[in-house]
Amino acid sequence: MKILLCSVPDGAIKYSPPLVPRGKTNTLPIFPLGIQRVLSSIQEHGYDGEIYDINNLRHSDEEIISNLIKTKPNVIGLSGPLSHCYPHLKRISKIIRETLPDAWIIVGGNVSGSAHILLNKTHTDITVVGDGEIPFLKLLRFFEKNLKRDFSKFDELLEIPGLAFLDSDNKFNFTGFAEQLPAHKMGFPDYDAWENGLEKFGGNRKLVFDVFDEINSIGDLLGLAEERSHRTKEYIDLFKKYVGKRAGRIQTSKGCVAKCTFCQRATHGYRSFKAETLEERVIELKNKYDVVVLSIDDENFGSDKPKSYESAKVFKKHGIYWFAEGARASSVTYESLKFYKENNMMSIRFGIETGSKKILEVMEKKTTKEKVYNAISNCKKLGISTAIEVMMVGMPGETRDTVIETAEYAASLRYLVGNDWNTSYPVWAAAIPGTPLYEYSQQVGIIGKTIDEEEDYLIRLADEMEGHGILNYLNKTDVDRKELFLWTYIYRYIGKKAYVDEILKNNSSITKIVSEIYKQCFKESFRTFKDDLKRRLHKKYPLKQNLYQFLSVTTKFLIAFFTPFLPRKLIIFILKKISDHNYKDIEKKYKNQSGRQKYNFFIDPKNIKNEYKFTNERYLNSKRPIENSLRTIVKKNSELIGENLSKEDMQLDRIAKMQ
Repeated sequence: MKILLCSVPDGAIKYSPPLVPRGKTNTLPIFPLGIQRVLSSIQEHGYDGEIYDINNLRHSDEEIISNLIKTKPNVIGLSGPLSHCYPHLKRISKIIRETLPDAWIIVGGNVSGSAHILLNKTHTDITVVGDGEIPFLKLLRFFEKNLKRDFSKFDELLEIPGLAFLDSDNKFNFTGFAEQLPAHKMGFPDYDAWENGLEKFGGNRKLVFDVFDEINSIGDLLGLAEERSHRTKEYIDLFKKYVGKRAGRIQTSKGCVAKCTFCQRATHGYRSFKAETLEERVIELKNKYDVVVLSIDDENFGSDKPKSYESAKVFKKHGIYWFAEGARASSVTYESLKFYKENNMMSIRFGIETGSKKILEVMEKKTTKEKVYNAISNCKKLGISTAIEVMMVGMPGETRDTVIETAEYAASLRYLVGNDWNTSYPVWAAAIPGTPLYEYSQQVGIIGKTIDEEEDYLIRLADEMEGHGILNYLNKTDVDRKELFLWTYIYRYIGKKAYVDEILKNNSSITKIVSEIYKQCFKESFRTFKDDLKRRLHKKYPLKQNLYQFLSVTTKFLIAFFTPFLPRKLIIFILKKISDHNYKDIEKKYKNQSGRQKYNFFIDPKNIKNEYKFTNERYLNSKRPIENSLRTIVKKNSELIGENLSKEDMQLDRIAKMQ
């Protein structure tokens, strides 16, 4: 039995240059961690296989066909870590089926939250829902006796938790979420099989080195979009020492202690890795791959404090500097952050998302603005860098007022850490299958419930984020598209106004106030104006378009310049006029007047069910924060709907609710 495990690209289907070797695209390579773990697990039980890193190699259809013919696998595993992988999963599964009609096609990863779509609309035979190590091993034992895809024997699969498939009667079956490896068995697979695959399918095993990030800026060193607050003497000196060196990735835990309502949770619970096996991996990364900095790729670093302390000691012992990609503010204290800093931590990223108490409840974040502020304040005191621009807008219940709250909160955090007033655009809340947000979107009628409608949504969701992400946003609020478009302006410019208020609030000296407004606001806006002008006018556009570009960046600069002096209501009035004018342009450019819409933003749902919407009245009538959680709202809506679900519907509902 020949086994081939493949990584799958995300995004829309169009030409994309290879991610390795680097230099031909700005898209960053990704470590195919999921299939590495699965392969390592089956190798412990006497099986073996190859890794075909399609995501990083970005091969054409013809190249994929050639490599399949060369390898002739009986079992092919496709890894889709994101729902955004769906278009390429459909494309690649079709290529496999046409090239190797008898091969088993297994799909795993978070895309399995859409298992029923994969099984009905692609050539997938079986999906793995949850961790893949144990189910895939049991599947191989089944395949040994059934290599010719005999669907009459699918009843045997009912005994394997973690699978979804269509039986011989074309009925959907789900066997429950996958069994998970206990923490003490969770290891760190080596890269040998991956390197072998890069050599076989990509021509050079040393392509593995191009997947590692090279430290060419302080942002690369810290794992953050570079801000003024990051350019301290300590990190400038460290950057000079490590420039050109490599940064790697590693996990110290798997899973999350929270259940945010926008986040997919196929993995149950939270498990920490053993520090002993961690140390072996750190040594290998340092000696074999010349890694000097590690990204701790956890969702919840620090939630298991004893294990996190052990991990920090390992990094310090081997001279590795590190940063935590994901943490909850409630999981760290001043003392724990101090310990991490003393053991080579450089930065940490918290899941902040919003500055609105109402939206925190909708998200079920189980934290407060004050806790986050204190955690970031502690980072500032200890010299640990962090990210502020990690805000999300567009959840059910979002209003102009909650967006303003978030903008003001982000401004207070920017001022706290010492960044200038230039903000980034917020992320727009995307409904991902397997989340309460997705289920809510179906309940109120903005995402259809037929397989064709859900597939259309997935395909649109995967398209690239033009228009600062808003074009890919499906409206989950009670406002119209023009108002949504305005929020992108409000977030940025009311945020600037709030930043100036922070300067006024924290300084009593007029001289100091004027100095800070000049340095942190006007000077930075003028620099941005020059950079925008240079970038936009660099291309050889016609004169009319060049004039338009000049007018656009000049208008942005003038609004920013006058923001400190104008009352908020007047700023919003001006922004509304500009926003409405620019909205006409994007509508003309991107909205199809007839036929299929390319972007979610311009979808007009036909069957909106207002009785299930989370309204402001519903919010005001709540007595406890948990009543405003989207998970609770979805549950109550289900009771109101009162549908009599078939066995198949109940199985689909179980996947929809994930863990």
